[in-house]
Amino acid sequence: MYVSVLLVALYCILMMGGCSPIHFRSGAAAIAIFCVILSYLASSGLAFYMGLKITGVHNLLPFLLIGIGVDDMFIIAYSIDQTEPTLPCNERIRVALTHSGTSITITSITNSVAFFLGAFTQLEALRSFCIFAGLGVLFLYAASLTIFTAFMVWDIKRQVKRKGDCKGACKCKENSILCCRGYFLTPKQKRYPFTDLKLDG
Repeated sequence: MYVSVLLVALYCILMMGGCSPIHFRSGAAAIAIFCVILSYLASSGLAFYMGLKITGVHNLLPFLLIGIGVDDMFIIAYSIDQTEPTLPCNERIRVALTHSGTSITITSITNSVAFFLGAFTQLEALRSFCIFAGLGVLFLYAASLTIFTAFMVWDIKRQVKRKGDCKGACKCKENSILCCRGYFLTPKQKRYPFTDLKLDG
């Protein structure tokens, strides 16, 4: 299980941002994994409080939550990247959540309802797993829209100030060999930031 979590974390670090110190998002990837772990612990705690027990099938739950949670946070990050960079930070978040919030809400509700409906089965192990999973999806939804989105507000402000993801500790530049000479940057990322960017709205 630990290997799979590390692989997902590595994938998030490499794919959530861009190949430059400014657009790199290792911090956002770490927060995404943290939200998944927090949701897993919160849902498990609530389920245990309800008197439910775990079985062998519950070992699949972390993989399920990682897949759903990371997907939701990728959608939020992608929606933020698609907004107009010249907009104030608060406006970019509002526009991004207008587009991504709907899809995240629909998928989270349908997934949790499907799991909770599965809780009506006569199989005790499957019933417990469905309740654990349904609660986990709901906690993931809450974490995505609160913890992760709040961090992305900070991340946008960091990018506007042209501060690296590592706060300048690595001293690398966008055209360095470590950042592939900026080859993988999009045209929008290469022109970023613009002169009329605003931090607040």
